Amino acid sequence: MEHPFLARLARGPLLADGAMGTELFRRGITNDQCLDALNLGLPDIVQQIHRDYISAGAELIETNTFGANRFRLESYGLADQVREINRAGAAIAREAREIMGEHIFVAGAIGPSGAMFQPIGSVTYAEVGDAAMFQVEALAEKGVDLLVFETFTDLEEITAVIAAAKSITDLPIIAEVSFDDSRRTSSGHRSEEHTSELQSRQY
Repeated sequence: MEHPFLARLARGPLLADGAMGTELFRRGITNDQCLDALNLGLPDIVQQIHRDYISAGAELIETNTFGANRFRLESYGLADQVREINRAGAAIAREAREIMGEHIFVAGAIGPSGAMFQPIGSVTYAEVGDAAMFQVEALAEKGVDLLVFETFTDLEEITAVIAAAKSITDLPIIAEVSFDDSRRTSSGHRSEEHTSELQSRQY
């Protein structure tokens, strides 16, 4: 049976929400705070942003979990709260949908790890895959409709995290990659290289 999100895409473009961080800053959150941890500390603000995007016509909203992996949370002393923060993020978005009474999709947002990879740093792609798997598990447990891996700039990293996700869930995945002015990622790959590599992988 075809997934509802894929069936909706087959009918044409759909409108997604906008930036979460920009809206949080506009509402008084400072840039020294952990935005993902607001799912636990200030859930009402996060939910209101979701509701505002739904009111504006969004058919898809992303959870406030872009940086909720252990590597990014570690800098805030929150590496042991990955599960709680991701589960809360998914629950807040789902509740916003229920309150608004709209048939929209909730996407679990996952951003780059922010880690420094070997040989420059100490982190391996396998470790990042494991971290992503833990994040995906928490989001899936709380019922997200799909996953969005967004603004990745390293081909090996995005293939590692997608492989990790595919090993534990059959949720649809959106993969978003960021490019510089030379139309390459920070790892030096062009868009067609990313597309070819991701399509050729046997997940």
